[in-house]
Amino acid sequence: MVVIILKVAICDDEQIYINNIIEHLDFFSIDNNIDFEKSVFSDSSDMLSSNMNYDIAILDVEMDNMNGIKLGEELRKRNPHIILIYVTAHKKYLDDALNLNAVRFFEKPLDSQRFYRGLSDAIKRIDNSTISFYVKDNRMVERISAQDIIFVEIEKRKTKIITCNKEYHSDHNMNFWKDNLASTIFISPHKSYIINFNYVTSYERKRIILDNKYEINIARNRQTDFYQKFMHFMEGK
Repeated sequence: MVVIILKVAICDDEQIYINNIIEHLDFFSIDNNIDFEKSVFSDSSDMLSSNMNYDIAILDVEMDNMNGIKLGEELRKRNPHIILIYVTAHKKYLDDALNLNAVRFFEKPLDSQRFYRGLSDAIKRIDNSTISFYVKDNRMVERISAQDIIFVEIEKRKTKIITCNKEYHSDHNMNFWKDNLASTIFISPHKSYIINFNYVTSYERKRIILDNKYEINIARNRQTDFYQKFMHFMEGK
């Protein structure tokens, strides 16, 4: 039996909620053969000073010193692929979480089934992010990982792939990328694009900003579908 090992950080200034999250993680772990290596913090400064990289961070929004939203921003600077899960007693912070592109947003007290579905989806995202593709570009063949793809764009009969570090040009058409970037982190807001939800830094009904610099329009006939899928992605429904 293969056991998946994931590093998870929990940061909340109330011990009762830390205990509740740990209980949920332990229950999920037994049922799904997941080994969560848990690091627990009651202060955001302590978590940052640990200088460790995590697969998943479960953060309270309202904390002294640095709130969870700011903490998430700092963690993303260290590791753009970290999965952020927010828990809060106040839904008013949802917009801030959306702009940071938190993976999931849960209200306290935790709804067990929603939380487990959110964890399942997060783990699928981690699994899917390891998919690699070989792209022939400038007579060289290079491998790129799905998690590094910000968006794919039609370029005449070929495609352009924008990643964290480089721009690629591929002979593959858009159908190839639609078939292979099939996880819930990818969506096509326009027939000319496939985008990665992980890199949405600003969202309006008619457009999105990716990685704070790429503006992409959302086709009118896809705006409702995009909104629904983005909200489901964020809230773990």
